Amino acid sequence: MKTIKQVADELGVSKDKVKYQVGKLPGNYLVKTGKITHLTDDGILKIREMLLGKEVGNLPGKSGESLPGRKNELHELYRILKIELEAKNEQIASLQTELSAERVHSREQADKLSDLATQLTELTRNNQLLLGAEQSRTNPALITANKNEIQQEKKGILQRLFKRNKK
Repeated sequence: MKTIKQVADELGVSKDKVKYQVGKLPGNYLVKTGKITHLTDDGILKIREMLLGKEVGNLPGKSGESLPGRKNELHELYRILKIELEAKNEQIASLQTELSAERVHSREQADKLSDLATQLTELTRNNQLLLGAEQSRTNPALITANKNEIQQEKKGILQRLFKRNKK
């Protein structure tokens, strides 16, 4: 019989690892002397098998599965999953790059739409002014301003149009 610490030192693992595995053992593998837990020789063998990968369990009263034949399968599965994870990470990076480019494009489109809306508003106002000027010229009853005021307004319109076309 040996203590948990002695088994841990013998196997070259931490005391906590051995304690964890001892928790999986049925009581018949353990002997308590006061506060100290000793493992029976069979218990030491089971812990050694569990920690060294020879056997996970199949202990009476415990469920476990034998691993010796599955160790290579698990290693291959791990390798495959690692490759798939790397591929997914590359896809995510690519999608993030595309999303960033799309956001920049979207901002540019929004800026252009804003500029076009401003231009449309100005053109509408200018058309209304020109229409009013033309109506007052053709219909003497609608004259509301003298010729100098009309010329000043036309001059302002032409300047704004010139500035806008310059952009």
